[in-house]
Amino acid sequence: MHFNNPEAIALKARLDQLKQRILGQAEAVTGNMKLHFDKDPRYIVFLSFSDGKSRAYVCNGIGNSIESSWKNAVNNMNKKVKKLNLQPLWVKADLVKDIQEYSFDAFIEYVSSIKTNYFREGIALDEMFNLAFLEQEVNANVFIYGNKESPKKQISWKNIMAHIRYKLGLKLELDENSCKKVWLFSTTGFFHDGTDCYHLNHDWLNNGRRVIEVIDEGLLRSVIEKSSGYLADQVDDSGKFRYGYFPCFNKEIPGYNTLRHASTTYSMIEAFEITKDERLGQAIILALDYLANEGIELLEGEDGVTRAFVVERTSDNEIKLGANATAILAFSKYTAVFDDRRYVQLMKQLAEGISYFQDKQEGSYVHVLNFPDLSIKEKFRTVYYNGEAAFALMRLYDIDKNERWLNMVELAFEYFINNEYWRQKDHWLSYCSNELFKHRAEKKYIEFNLKNASGILDFCLSRETTYPTLLELLMATYSMIEKMKTDQYCLELLDSFDQEKLMAAIEHRVEHQLNGLYFPEVAMYYKAPQNILWAFYIRHHSFRSRIDDIEHNISGYCSYLKQIVIPAGQN
Repeated sequence: MHFNNPEAIALKARLDQLKQRILGQAEAVTGNMKLHFDKDPRYIVFLSFSDGKSRAYVCNGIGNSIESSWKNAVNNMNKKVKKLNLQPLWVKADLVKDIQEYSFDAFIEYVSSIKTNYFREGIALDEMFNLAFLEQEVNANVFIYGNKESPKKQISWKNIMAHIRYKLGLKLELDENSCKKVWLFSTTGFFHDGTDCYHLNHDWLNNGRRVIEVIDEGLLRSVIEKSSGYLADQVDDSGKFRYGYFPCFNKEIPGYNTLRHASTTYSMIEAFEITKDERLGQAIILALDYLANEGIELLEGEDGVTRAFVVERTSDNEIKLGANATAILAFSKYTAVFDDRRYVQLMKQLAEGISYFQDKQEGSYVHVLNFPDLSIKEKFRTVYYNGEAAFALMRLYDIDKNERWLNMVELAFEYFINNEYWRQKDHWLSYCSNELFKHRAEKKYIEFNLKNASGILDFCLSRETTYPTLLELLMATYSMIEKMKTDQYCLELLDSFDQEKLMAAIEHRVEHQLNGLYFPEVAMYYKAPQNILWAFYIRHHSFRSRIDDIEHNISGYCSYLKQIVIPAGQN
């Protein structure tokens, strides 16, 4: 490639920056390269590049020095760029730092011991790395998958061969008989997004994601703005969301869930409260209008009471307790943040709907009704509906001060306490017990909240999944403890609660959940990066990015920013 046009000159500048970073890793990798190549070290450089719209291409270079390896990788990249007439936006450079040889059977045994999609090493099918794939290529092209009928992981030779055609233009026939050995490797790397150059993590759970030294207010605002902006882009002109993707092969998730529509809109309003982004605000209004006009039906009962119900059209017109609840949460948050009371009457009707679900004697809820006859479809579906319903009524109470809603929540909580619902570790119940405590400062609500959190702290510190509702639960407990301290109320209950571990768990989850964000250096390896960039995803669900996966991360980060980071900066 001749670097004689603006795009080529800019690309060369990026490559030069990456090269200097890679050359700085020589001392760290040379020892291991000598071990693998019999004291005559060779170095292996990978260059990944994408225009932001197509799956990254990856070229490697091998040489007796990092300089020569780099030159060979760049030459291979330039040929590919020219052939494809591609203008790379993102470029990532990886240097192999460790290599381990396995027999094929030993390799299968090894990967079978690892949670599906949590394999975090590159794979070479020959000792000289002519057929070698970065960890990100392995996962984003589904080289390895689980089998419910066997504890052993399976290898998709079909996917491997398809990726070789994409990457190298070669039509190869491969199977385990042609690969008696495999070489697993790890890398150290750097990524250039066209503006900045980032050092990448290379430890197991963080591998391939940019190093972030400090999670400060600027970073949090950026994450909230970008991920909520992503959600805004998923709202069409009718107010309906594009529901989500399985991104390995850009498969759009079928179906729809109005409950998640409402709860996702709620998180967008939380984000808007921080960002004040006009485009986000417009998407919120569209989504709420869709919910009100397309998702909700009014029914007048024989008792003369008009009740509103969110009807799930894609599930045989069923009515879910949690859907009524999340609709109130979205409308109530809109009312508070936008100072617009257009939905207050509808919220009251939705609350009357929630009342219909509740046993007036013991306080429990049934979970799913049939529309329109309101017969019971399922007494129980998921524990989350209970906390959602109670929390929603608390938020409505904040707006209209109707004691009836508060009484309904107190009745429900008697049932939750008597049946030890704190064992469920439900973030919605943490939210609700915290809200209830603000209006009814009773010891039993504090005890419930602390029990709900205390049993999950070790799990929060050790769990490998990014599981975003954990941070929400922890932040609700943090909020309650801060109010206890401010009011000097029941502080003796904190004697048996590990506040240091709570804070450690919060900080760990805040950092670890970034491993579930499609930064460009992560998104670039999937089929359509622009469809997932800055979305959050669930690794153990085939890297799924669905609107509710994003919503829970946004809610947790908004809470952390408002309660911990901003107050600390004001001191």
